[in-house]
Amino acid sequence: MKKRALSLLLAGVMTAALLAGCGGSDAPSDEASDLQASPKGDGDTSEEEKPQGDAGQDGQAGGELGGSLVIWEHTDQFTEPLKSVVAGFHELYPDVEVEIEVKTSDQYYNLLQTAMQAGETPDIFWTNGLATTHYKSYVDGGYMMELTDKVDFSLYEGTTAMNIVTMEDGSVYSTPTAETGGRCVYYNKDIFEELDLKIPASFAEFEELLAKIAETDYTPIAFCATDPWTILFQFEPVLNGMSVDWVQDYEKNQTVKVNDERVVAAYNKMLEWADKGYYGNGYLGVDGSGALLAFSKGEAAMCIDGTWNVAVIDENNPELNYGAFQVPTAKGDQPMVGTNSCGYGVSANTENPEAALAFVNYFATVDAQTRWVNALSSIPCTPAVVSENPVANEIASFDYLTESYYNILGYLADPQADETATSVWEADQCKVFAKTLGVQEFVDSLQSLLME
Repeated sequence: MKKRALSLLLAGVMTAALLAGCGGSDAPSDEASDLQASPKGDGDTSEEEKPQGDAGQDGQAGGELGGSLVIWEHTDQFTEPLKSVVAGFHELYPDVEVEIEVKTSDQYYNLLQTAMQAGETPDIFWTNGLATTHYKSYVDGGYMMELTDKVDFSLYEGTTAMNIVTMEDGSVYSTPTAETGGRCVYYNKDIFEELDLKIPASFAEFEELLAKIAETDYTPIAFCATDPWTILFQFEPVLNGMSVDWVQDYEKNQTVKVNDERVVAAYNKMLEWADKGYYGNGYLGVDGSGALLAFSKGEAAMCIDGTWNVAVIDENNPELNYGAFQVPTAKGDQPMVGTNSCGYGVSANTENPEAALAFVNYFATVDAQTRWVNALSSIPCTPAVVSENPVANEIASFDYLTESYYNILGYLADPQADETATSVWEADQCKVFAKTLGVQEFVDSLQSLLME
């Protein structure tokens, strides 16, 4: 199948998440409430309704601002991209002092909730948008400033980037990024050349490739089974390769059984690979960083993981000669599991709303997103933002995007259930590979928490 340009693939592929959440308690301050734009009438935008603090898509500052801002980020992985964006912001607004606080991903939401309840919400903070229930709960609790008519989102026209931040009623409370977060197979080009291997053209050829590598001193796939997310980032491409029709069933009908036999088969295939030694010895004790490091050091021929890890691999070994491809289907298609990426929201109670709005407006510009994408070495979702990384451009050569299994769990969530399928998935996923929980039992428990 002939590959299409990335910019043509993204529009209209993914469905916005409609996740329920619990509300908070604090109401927005009068100052933040005053910043809410009046509803649009016939489509014209008055001076009062235009985005405030807007640096514009040409990156020109809209006026002098001062004061300070505190930005919370949930992982060190985004520290350098955020620093690069802040540097660009300072070129436009040198008198605004910006403090970046990076939290740990496992504690981020707890820390943010505590800060919100204490009335100490940071001026600007990361959320995962509608990919989790936190976003809606912050909106319902009055913690986030509505950005619908305050930020120029025109950079994302013609893409699905806004899906992850747009509520069911069309309101927006956070900025997306220009990054498409996908999954791919990273491969060591030198090892492939040494072993006379080629990029597989079908799922059967991919398995043949694994068997050949297993006969050498190299580990076929560097893999981590101690983190549910790293398991997910391999499981989804394997599910695509074996049964992309399962994902397509959801995309067509907006419903599917997450305990379908095709899902079970994909999990069992990964367990089979583990038993055959394709993940190497001791993979159950390896964390995500260790798996990426093993690939970066040339100990493993491949690693199936998130597209955002290009920068991590480059940092681990700047001299590594590697590329990327997608797990192919039986027919030879190369689908990519892809999700849009969320950026930052603004506290409804920020003491510096003008500067906060200036920052999120700048964040939505070509300049800021070019900085963000290139610092991450990630795949841009719009042709207006160009990647400088050759591996990212290899990743962008795929046939079509497909939905994430995890996202589908969220889309089909039963709002009346005591637990969410995503929380049970996160708690129990690793047990499948530790073999303390059977695959069928695991996926049956997820299905029981979804709407019929």
